[in-house]
Amino acid sequence: MKHNIKVTLIIVSMFIIAQFIGLLVVSNYDTYFGKTSQTLIANGTISNQTIPDMSIIRDNLPPQTEIETPVDYVTILSSIIVAIIFAVILFLLLSRVRANILIKIWFTFVVFLCLSIALSLILYPLFGLNPILLFGKKISLAEIIAVPIAIAFTYLKIFRRNMLAHNFSELFIYPGLAVIFIPIVNLLVAIILLVVISLYDMIAVWKTKHMIKMAKFQVNTLKVFTGFLVPYIKKDDRVKIVKVKAMKLTDKQKNEKLKKMNIKINVAALGGGDIAFPMIVIGVILLTMGLLPAIITIFTTTLSLLALLMFSQKGKFYPAMPFLSVGCLIGLLIGALI
Repeated sequence: MKHNIKVTLIIVSMFIIAQFIGLLVVSNYDTYFGKTSQTLIANGTISNQTIPDMSIIRDNLPPQTEIETPVDYVTILSSIIVAIIFAVILFLLLSRVRANILIKIWFTFVVFLCLSIALSLILYPLFGLNPILLFGKKISLAEIIAVPIAIAFTYLKIFRRNMLAHNFSELFIYPGLAVIFIPIVNLLVAIILLVVISLYDMIAVWKTKHMIKMAKFQVNTLKVFTGFLVPYIKKDDRVKIVKVKAMKLTDKQKNEKLKKMNIKINVAALGGGDIAFPMIVIGVILLTMGLLPAIITIFTTTLSLLALLMFSQKGKFYPAMPFLSVGCLIGLLIGALI
């Protein structure tokens, strides 16, 4: 096992919680902005008077796309893949020239946007249909509440490096990111994208190893990581720390003694893509096949992650996407049979 059982269960727990938050966010998106919202408007459940003039969700998410012909499939897939390749190359170039400030600005914008979208959609059932007049425009109270919360957690994650705030915000960032892709993909596109990303992940970790370099650069240089991050100290080292703290020394002497002991801080991590891409597939399953198949897929994908963490070896790096993709496809198959 790569990490101890406690740390492993923390990572797995955060993964499954994020996936269920993703279900909630995607469901609320469909109700208030997706295909279901059109039906509700037609039935009079949602009136034109309750639709806000300005919306961070509607203004930043792509319109619903109908994918019918082979040309549609090629266009959508190539657009997404090119965008991902461009983002990776841009990050590598910026990190190469040590443009750390630019990367942090980039991260700040993405984190804020995704958090704002996810938190707004979570609050929409409570406040979304009660727009208020602000600067002459009708704006949803849900979004007015969500945006300052998103700003606060973006600040804590990017600039304060608060570990609790970091992991808490990660639970909502990827649902916000996933729902950006939901309008432009169908189930087949999502599955193909899953396979392509899995192949890329294997190449990036086992062959070129640039994914490992990107992760280390984020943690060591930027002090920001896109994904779950759980630092921990081995049991023997924790005992040493307790003994030093119990000594009758000044705080300065204790700190100096701890530095000389060279205690190593281990880190368990799960990349953002490993959270987001299964979430996209599960979100599409929710909208096309229903809640039960989506929940089944969450559990099969989580089991595949648990298996990876249980059988991986210390000191080695593994691409998680191939394992998570297998879990997704097994869940999809079970859901289809049911």
